[in-house]
Amino acid sequence: MLMPWNQLVSFLDSGIRELLETDFQQVRYGDVGMAVALAIAVGVILALTLMRLAAMRKRHSRQHSGHVIRPAHRKRLWIRALHTAPKAFLAAALVMLIFSVADPFLTATEEVTGYVESRVRIDLVDTSGSMAWEFPDTNKSKAEVARDAHLAFLEMRKEKNDRVSLWLFSTYPYMVDDFVMDDELYYYQVWDAPYVMTQRLDKAMVVPRDKVRIIPAEGDTNIIRPLQDIVKHFDADEAAVGREQNQNRALLIITDAAVDEFPDAEFAELARRNIVPYLIYINTSDARSASFLHPTVPQLVAQIQEYGGDYFDVTSEDSLLRAYEAIDEREAVRVELKHRALKVPIFPRFLLVAMGLLVIGIPLGFVSELLWGTSP
Repeated sequence: MLMPWNQLVSFLDSGIRELLETDFQQVRYGDVGMAVALAIAVGVILALTLMRLAAMRKRHSRQHSGHVIRPAHRKRLWIRALHTAPKAFLAAALVMLIFSVADPFLTATEEVTGYVESRVRIDLVDTSGSMAWEFPDTNKSKAEVARDAHLAFLEMRKEKNDRVSLWLFSTYPYMVDDFVMDDELYYYQVWDAPYVMTQRLDKAMVVPRDKVRIIPAEGDTNIIRPLQDIVKHFDADEAAVGREQNQNRALLIITDAAVDEFPDAEFAELARRNIVPYLIYINTSDARSASFLHPTVPQLVAQIQEYGGDYFDVTSEDSLLRAYEAIDEREAVRVELKHRALKVPIFPRFLLVAMGLLVIGIPLGFVSELLWGTSP
């Protein structure tokens, strides 16, 4: 049964209003790759179509050269505008469809009540310049291999109610967000984060340019600053939510371990608070050998193991599983839920506008061709 015209207009109007009221600075996209692929495909088809039309027009002009259309016989400007309008509506609809394919979403919070069993963790990800170099035999940067491993680890941790905060570090540390307890939201935070932060790009770097942040004085691997700030952040969180909800905490470090200094004092401060460090090591040495490539790795691994933690080699197939099991062995604590982060998909807003443009553009195209033919 078809929707009455007045209801359709009201339905489309509400969708357009929602889209116009959207704060696009807060919009995130879950599948940019698919949207880019679709846009490229559409661009190629459009270019081929325009080339074909240009060739046909050139051939037609040769066949009819010397014939001048009198101004009185030319279609008026408003007729040509009406004839072109359907194409503009269809082009705008296509743009809206491409945006909807990119899976746009907003984040929001809702108030909830209840208790869950949870584990508290900070994920500290190395985004220094050394992470932009190629991981052997992959055509990927070390940063991309690290991100894939991190996301795979998060897939394993789904439905575990982990309370996690994401931090990045290079020369200086950056907290992406405070502790969240939402698997999907945190997954997108990790996915959306830059691979590398550095002050300049080298031609030999293989990291995608859209995943690089050019920041003056960045690019080193200073692990001491982030650990100092993380200790303070754990303390502030404990003061805010209570000690009973912050027992058996963990710190997961994802790095190639090419550090500038060794954080012995900082690991001691973590141990004093019963915070166990774990290292996912982006090992660029020969995966078939047990040797470490960078000279700082053995000492860093020894420090982590000295303070009760462990390291996991990203080149080993079962490393992520062992990292998952190590985190899971930490005793869960009962945490009160007061609010929860939500992912709010907004692709229907784009689809509604696209549908509205098609509803107007397609009939208008038929009418213009019936009245004035296929040429303006």
